[in-house]
Amino acid sequence: MDQYDCQLTSVDVPSAPPGTATMRLIRKPYKMRLKTERSGSRFVVTNTDDGRPLIRLELFHDTVAGLKPITVGFEVLSGTTLEQTRTLVDTMNERIIGVAVSPK
Repeated sequence: MDQYDCQLTSVDVPSAPPGTATMRLIRKPYKMRLKTERSGSRFVVTNTDDGRPLIRLELFHDTVAGLKPITVGFEVLSGTTLEQTRTLVDTMNERIIGVAVSPK
């Protein structure tokens, strides 16, 4: 065996010397499968601090990890009455059945 030049390929892989800062690179997005998370949801009408109506998204389940720690609200145009906002929310709840979240 001494007469043959045997080398393991893992030994030839370049590596940084000890103590050198290195950076781990992630795969390019087109090679990764993006996971889409879904949850049932509904919209409710609340008031802002200044009394204007606000539409808030409520999730039925805590399955969407990215949205668990945040509150999502939608402001309506000034001049929109509370009754108009309630009508809008009723229509949204009839037509929108859930929320789907995935990373860019």
